[in-house]
Amino acid sequence: MVKWKSIVILAGMMLSVASAAAEYSNIRPLLMHAIDAPDGKSAGMLIGPVAEKIVSTTGSSAPVRAEVTTIKSFEQEGCKRLNVRLSQANVLTKDGKKMVLAMDYAINLCRDGSPPIEGMGVEHAGKAL
Repeated sequence: MVKWKSIVILAGMMLSVASAAAEYSNIRPLLMHAIDAPDGKSAGMLIGPVAEKIVSTTGSSAPVRAEVTTIKSFEQEGCKRLNVRLSQANVLTKDGKKMVLAMDYAINLCRDGSPPIEGMGVEHAGKAL
């Protein structure tokens, strides 16, 4: 009996640690982490002006989650195409049902903040650098 009680307590502790996601006031640290992460992923809760705008627009008080995943690695060192997903639970639809609202966008980014040169025409590469 004691063994099961210990397992339940341990499971509860693990769930509370997992649910305490890091908070970010902007998406940049998540982008940089995904570029460097072995699995190409990062995630956390978005706070600050962008999150406040989403909350005021949707009317949901649920936190705004940000997830970044790598779509493609460019030949240029430290450069990737990343997918950014911002999501929020408990958003009411027109018919009164609750849903998870998710917005995705992709960005080509290098660790130094510049866009990768790969795929850029010569005339555009000079402007980017």
